[in-house]
This record gives sequence, C-alpha cells and structure tokens, in this order.
Amino acid sequence: MLEKINIKKNIRTERFGEIINGQGLGYVAQMRYGLFPMSYNGCEMIAIYNLLLLEGRKNNTLTGICREMYKTACVFSGLLGSNVYVLDKYFSRHGMPVLKTLSRDSFFETLSHCKYGILSFWNSNSPFDGVHTVCIEKKENSWIIYNRSNRRATPVEYFSIDEIVSKHRFMVGYCLDQPVRTMRTKEN
Repeated sequence: MLEKINIKKNIRTERFGEIINGQGLGYVAQMRYGLFPMSYNGCEMIAIYNLLLLEGRKNNTLTGICREMYKTACVFSGLLGSNVYVLDKYFSRHGMPVLKTLSRDSFFETLSHCKYGILSFWNSNSPFDGVHTVCIEKKENSWIIYNRSNRRATPVEYFSIDEIVSKHRFMVGYCLDQPVRTMRTKEN
C-alpha cells in the first residue's frame, strides 16, 4: 500500500534525465522511499539512477528504480535505507554486468579498469552516523563523486583514494564491468 502511494507521489514530483546531486535539495528531497523522504534514505537508489544516466541509459526513472528495489533492498520501510549488499540484483535483472567487491583496495583497482561504479561506506567509525552510497566516475587522474552530500548541488572531484574514504569505513563497491572508453585520435 505504502509503495503504491509513494509511486504515485514520486511520478508527479520527478524530473527526468538529470544527474542528482544533493539529495536534500530540489525535487528529489520531496520524493519518498518507504516511510521517509529520499533526502533521508534515497542514496542507494540515487546512485543506481546516476550510474545509469552516466552510462547513457536515459530511459530509466528514479521512481521506477525505487519501485523495483522496494522488495529487494528496502530495510524496515526505509528506516535503515536500503541493503547495500543487494544493489547488484538491479543490474543483474537488466543484463548489466557488475563486479561486486567487499574490499576497498579491490574496488579501486577494479574501478581503474572501468568507468563507473557505486561505493557504499559508513559515514564515520560509528554505525550510528549511518551509511551513504554514491555513484563514482573514474577520470584519468581523479574520481568524480555524485550526490556526495545532502546539501551539495554539484559533484565532488577527488585526487586520491584516501581523500574519498579515509574518514569512512568501506562497505561494498560495484563496478560496471565495461572497459574505460578511450577517445581515438588521428595518431591512433
């Protein structure tokens, strides 16, 4: 019942085809996932949505992702957000190969051969500070993090792995299993 109410509200609220940064800002803060606004618990669904957009799959909606993941990932009606260890099920159902890793070093090694990933981590060493999940894009000498914080409307660029996760405990990472695309030049 709650799921259907949220879907109706979210369809009326959602804008399509925009990368989401700052889940506590704009229209996405008014959308719902379980009993709560997505500003509180939507980061996993937003990470999937952002990754799909970056990959060029613009026909997906955040509402559709939430609808599909309610049964698989939503924990205690959204009180604890989503189960970060089952996000790969979404990609599996859509025929998108994803590499799942439970090791920080392995994740960043895998990401160096891929273009996009999803990274979940504890916000601090205390579990009471919660979990956050972001979409990450590998650039030549840096990483771009989308939806890094609730109130930041732009992505954040990091130049070292320690900058990204030094204050946070790594939980799980997913990399879209496709090689980094390189631009061809006349010299190639």
